[in-house]
Amino acid sequence: MKKRILNKRVAAIVANMRYGEMLFIADAGSGTSIKALYHLDPTVEYLDFGVTVGSPNFQDIVSTLIEVGDFEGAIITDLMHDVNEKDFSFLYNLLGKENITQVPYIPDYYQLRDRCKAVVQTGDYGMHAQAILIAGYSTDNIPMEWLKNGIKGIK
Repeated sequence: MKKRILNKRVAAIVANMRYGEMLFIADAGSGTSIKALYHLDPTVEYLDFGVTVGSPNFQDIVSTLIEVGDFEGAIITDLMHDVNEKDFSFLYNLLGKENITQVPYIPDYYQLRDRCKAVVQTGDYGMHAQAILIAGYSTDNIPMEWLKNGIKGIK
């Protein structure tokens, strides 16, 4: 059975994602409140999907979004491989090594998170069980250097 998104707000966000826009899939521990060390920019829409510890998990959300949306790649932290081999391998198998970019966790990853269209927070408590999905379409992939170089001008 083909997957589909039941949440009407997430379905609308995914349907309206355009080339180069980003969607942050956050683990349950991602600091999104104003009191967090790196709080979420208030212009980024926040959707909390956490129901209970571990549910829904990172892999369920990401695999559904990849199947139903037009996402061509992901950005992850440079720490994910060392602290969360399970989800790291999942992403590499799902998207392919050439479509995954690793960036320094602090501050680069947080700066990219604040450029996302929305944050979907899961119930997953895995360390670094998070990724920024990049929207695309069936053309050449967006050069990752465009996204990385954009970090330099962010305050």
